[in-house]
Amino acid sequence: MKITWKHGDRSIEFEYRPMPEGRFRALCSLALAAIIGAVLLLLVHMLGVWGLVWPVGTLAMFGIYKIIQSV
Repeated sequence: MKITWKHGDRSIEFEYRPMPEGRFRALCSLALAAIIGAVLLLLVHMLGVWGLVWPVGTLAMFGIYKIIQSV
């Protein structure tokens, strides 16, 4: 991939290969896990134990729904 930056009469070109798809997906998954972890910690801080019980219960119910839906 080539990127060209022009400013007046000057021009700078950068050429690099894009990140492999597997590495990009891994970084996105890591970022998502960090965001979800931060939100859960904030909920536990604000609501106490119930801040953890409700999300875990919701995820369990969603998992049960997906299992029932696939049958």
